[in-house]
Amino acid sequence: MTSIYDKLKQLQYGEEYPFHMPGHKRNLKIDPLFDEIAKVDITEITGFDDLHHPEEMIRDLMDNLKQIYGTEESYLLVNSSTAGNLSAIAALCKIGDKILVARNCHKSVYHAIELLGLDPVYIYPEVDEDGICEGITKEQVEAVIKEEKMIKAMVLVSPTYEGRVSDIRGISDVLHQYDIPLIVDEAHGAHFIYHEAFPESAVSTGADIVIQSLHKTLPAMTQTGLLHLCTDCVSKEMMQKKLSIFQSSSPSYVLMSSIEQCIHICDGNRGYFQQYCERLWILREKLEKLQHIQLVRTDDIGKLVFSVKNTMISGEKLFEILRDQYHLEMEMSELYYVIAMTSICDTQEGYDRLYEAMTEIDQMIDLEKKQNKNHIQNNFKKMNFHKNRKAMKPEEATRRKRCQIDYKQAEGMIAAEFVFLYPPGIPLVVPGEVIDDHAIHKISQYEQNDMKVIGLDNHKIYIIDERI
Repeated sequence: MTSIYDKLKQLQYGEEYPFHMPGHKRNLKIDPLFDEIAKVDITEITGFDDLHHPEEMIRDLMDNLKQIYGTEESYLLVNSSTAGNLSAIAALCKIGDKILVARNCHKSVYHAIELLGLDPVYIYPEVDEDGICEGITKEQVEAVIKEEKMIKAMVLVSPTYEGRVSDIRGISDVLHQYDIPLIVDEAHGAHFIYHEAFPESAVSTGADIVIQSLHKTLPAMTQTGLLHLCTDCVSKEMMQKKLSIFQSSSPSYVLMSSIEQCIHICDGNRGYFQQYCERLWILREKLEKLQHIQLVRTDDIGKLVFSVKNTMISGEKLFEILRDQYHLEMEMSELYYVIAMTSICDTQEGYDRLYEAMTEIDQMIDLEKKQNKNHIQNNFKKMNFHKNRKAMKPEEATRRKRCQIDYKQAEGMIAAEFVFLYPPGIPLVVPGEVIDDHAIHKISQYEQNDMKVIGLDNHKIYIIDERI
C-alpha cells in the first residue's frame, strides 16, 4: 500500500503547482526549518484521501492499526487525546445524561461534561503515602453503581500522570453487567502494547473506547493520538461523526504521517523497547539508592516519580534546581514530587545526567541536614482525595452571572470556573462546586511555591454572583 509519508515525499519533489490551500503554497520562505515542513504541509487534495471519509491510504492505515491493536476500529487523532475524550463522551452520552467519572480525570473530560450538560457522579481515587492517586478499583465502581441509577457511561484515566493503572478488567466486568460502557483515557499508555514489562493496555482488558496520545510516550509529533473502538458500544459511523465534530476539517497530513511512521517504527522494531526497558531497570536500581529523595513506586516503569516529602525542599524547588543548575527539564512538579518522563528515544547520556544530578542534589540535602541542627523536613501529611460538594451541574454554573473575588474570601461560594494546576490539568475545583477551606489552602500552597495555577486572575477566583 502507498503510505502517507511516501505520497508526501512524491509531492515534495513533484511538478504539481498548488492553486489550493494552504496559503504558503509549499514555498514559505521564512527560514530553513519552516520551509522544509511547508513543502509537505497540504490540505485534502486529489489522491491524498480524507480523514473524515477515509477510503484510500488513511483507510489502509486504520486497517493496519486495527490489526496491531486488535480493535473494532482505530481512528487517527490530530488533536490528540483532548479530541478523543470529547468525541468518546459525546458518542455515548446525550445532553443531560448522568456519567460516572474518576475525579482525577483530565480537564478535557470536564469540558465534555460542560458542553453536554452532563450530570457527573464522581469516584475518588485513594491517595497513597506519597500523596499520589492510586488506580480505581472494581469495588469502588460496584459500590457507586448499586446506589446511582441511569448512568450512561464511565470514564477514567489509566495510567495516571504518575504511572498508576486501574483495574480495567474488573471494572469493565462490573460495568458491563449493567450495560454501562467504559471509556479509558490511556493518553500516557500508548507504549503499553510494545513490551511485557509495561501494564496491559485497556484495549485488551475490556474497555469499550480507549484514547491514547502517541506524542506523550512514543516517537510521534505533538498533537498525535489514536482512538480505539474496542466493542460495538457505538456504531463506527457515529464515532466517526463525533470525531469529525471535534477535529479540524483541515487535518494536518504532517501529523497523520507522523502517526503512520510512529506505529511503523514501534511495531516493526520491538527490540527498541527491550533495550529501553533494560536501561530503565538499571537506572531505576541506581536511583532507588538515593537517601533522601525517593523514587516512588509506579505501575509503568517508564515514569520516574521523585518524592521530596522527606526533605526540606518542595517538588517545585527540585524541578527548578534540575532545570536551572543541571539543564534537565522535567515533565511536571507537584508540592511533594517531580515527574520525569522517558521513552525509547532517550539516550544513555540523558539517563547518566539525570542520575548524576539526582545524586548530587541528594548529597546536598544530606549535607545541609547535618550542618543545620534546626533542619525541618517538609510538613507532609497524607490526605485523601478531597471531595468537593457539588451544588449544580458544571454547565449550569458556567451560564450563571459571575464575579471575581480574592480566593481567600471565597469559602462557601460556588465556583463559576475551573481551577487547576497545569500540568497535569486535573481540576482542584469544578464549576458548580462549593469552594471550601481545603481548596483555598491548596491554592495558597501552590502560590507560595510559585506554581502555575490556572483559573486565578491576580489572586481572584470566579464565583457565581448570588447577589444578582
